[in-house]
Amino acid sequence: MVAVQRDSMPVLLICLILVGIGLVMVYSSSSVLATVRFGDSSLFLKKQSIRVLIGVALMLGFAQVPMHWWGRFSRLIMLLAFFSLLLVLAWGQGPAQRWLSFPGVSLGIAVQPSEFAKLAMVLYLADVLVRKRDDIHRFRRGLLPRLLVVACVLVLIALQPDLGTAIALGLIALVMLWVGGVRLQHLAGAGLVASLGIALSLATSRYQMQRLRSFVDPEGDPDGYYQVLQSLYGLGSGGFFGVGLGNSMQKEQYLPEPHTDFVFAFVGEEFGLVGTMAVLALFAAFAFYGLRIGREAGDAHGYLVATGITA
Repeated sequence: MVAVQRDSMPVLLICLILVGIGLVMVYSSSSVLATVRFGDSSLFLKKQSIRVLIGVALMLGFAQVPMHWWGRFSRLIMLLAFFSLLLVLAWGQGPAQRWLSFPGVSLGIAVQPSEFAKLAMVLYLADVLVRKRDDIHRFRRGLLPRLLVVACVLVLIALQPDLGTAIALGLIALVMLWVGGVRLQHLAGAGLVASLGIALSLATSRYQMQRLRSFVDPEGDPDGYYQVLQSLYGLGSGGFFGVGLGNSMQKEQYLPEPHTDFVFAFVGEEFGLVGTMAVLALFAAFAFYGLRIGREAGDAHGYLVATGITA
């Protein structure tokens, strides 16, 4: 336990550094857009700062909850995550229905239920893999019911549609099942079924197919994949050391919604290869310390939770 507490400080420090970098880059990338649209260059920085404060408050609160409590209520948390995914299909916002906003809240704050589902899935699998460790080697009695829960969550996320998050969550589940002692042949079968599901989703969804094409060959349709191309131009134009903080050309409204999914392109443009490698190194350090916390947790449940969150 002492080792876990020792390793938790580097994890906290890394998270704070990444959050700080994120705030700086949100302001740098969005200042022009915020000025043109709203007359306030720091608008998106203010909104993101509010989200950070809410996140820190939740972190401090949840840190006081004993680990065994999360296992005890993991099925309820999983049920709430499932319900939130149903809600977003009915009342979600955005071209892809992935967000839920709160009535009466004017701070531009919304939640993405699929992110909540990631944590819920980790807590649920960690609990059942420990409680059902004597049955988990049996496919029908031990593994199949858990796979059905995972599959239901993944299908709801894919229907938003958000196939990328569904795949990421599926990989997290497979890692946890493997670490939890599930037989490799059972995992291989589950992976094959999941692959067929991905292929079916791509074949039946024009939106998902367009997303895949933009990833594989963004230059094939410069108009349709304009944002991807502009992010690549920005990422590649930074060179080794970048053009300097605040000196990005892409933020001059060449890259739409620059402060959201494509903010990493501005890290590359303004800080170059050195900056992007530094950010990736921070994520690698987070993974290292996260896995070490799991290894030194002292019990299987803590090990699985740490592994799932790190993954």
